[in-house]
Amino acid sequence: MISLRLSELKAGMMLAKPVFNLQGVLLLDEGTELSEKNIWILKSWGVTQVWVEGKCEADKNRVVELESDVKEFIEKELKEKFCEVLEDQVMGEIMRAASKLLQKRFLKKEQQNESH
Repeated sequence: MISLRLSELKAGMMLAKPVFNLQGVLLLDEGTELSEKNIWILKSWGVTQVWVEGKCEADKNRVVELESDVKEFIEKELKEKFCEVLEDQVMGEIMRAASKLLQKRFLKKEQQNESH
């Protein structure tokens, strides 16, 4: 089972996990064979990644890309939260520590999901 971005999906791939929208509504169930229409629907619902059956040599590259994407997202969110206190060195250090902690938590959760 591998996690792929929607841009990497191809018709005929099989979903390894169910796909939900942000409200928790099931969009496609585990075992669904993807069609071009399914991929289009996932894009229209804002889904960015799905789990599909199979293995890929590029998994490690995707993990690095995922880590980069996660880092960018977390840093953006934290900068919004800390925007009024970024000049303070202590608060800046707290923000960096929070960023590292959140990244570790996210990647740990991803690894747990991969093993299930």
